[in-house]
Amino acid sequence: MSHYPFKRKGVALIITMAMITVVGMAAVGILVASRDEILIAGNRRRAKVARFAAEAGMAHFFAQAIRADGVRAAAAGREGFEIIPLTPVDGLTNTRRGHYTVKVGFCCEPDGAPLPPNQFRVLSEGSIRRGDRIYATSRISAIVETFDPGLTAVDREAQGALSDRALASQSGSRGSVTSIAELPRSPR
Repeated sequence: MSHYPFKRKGVALIITMAMITVVGMAAVGILVASRDEILIAGNRRRAKVARFAAEAGMAHFFAQAIRADGVRAAAAGREGFEIIPLTPVDGLTNTRRGHYTVKVGFCCEPDGAPLPPNQFRVLSEGSIRRGDRIYATSRISAIVETFDPGLTAVDREAQGALSDRALASQSGSRGSVTSIAELPRSPR
């Protein structure tokens, strides 16, 4: 008498359990991956909203058309200060569209030297917040230069503007030469 048929009786159950385990693990893996993708997409969305809020802060600052001398006067000797306090993008205090603050400062060139008197740095920081909790932030920085076209040519060169030679003759878009009136020179 052979015991072979009795030995095969539980093999189908073992194979079925193994297949259920593999399919279950694959399903759990897919669920975890999709959950992570949703979290990543939410983080990206919040980062973009914070970036847009920072851009809105920069646009708000530039809309005020403040010159370098006005910023330095408002600084009252400070190295930098907050010129636009925490402001919601859409005007609602508890918004999900972001908030921004804008700060100005007078430091520094890449070599560490202070900026010239006609320049200042603007830092706009956008954020997504709910109460005191901050979910995302983004910063935009720019160096703003006030240029006074009424200055003499020598002074303009000191500001990094066009030289006398470049001002005397500039090429137009079609290659024609456009003459510019001679500017008064400062006495030496």
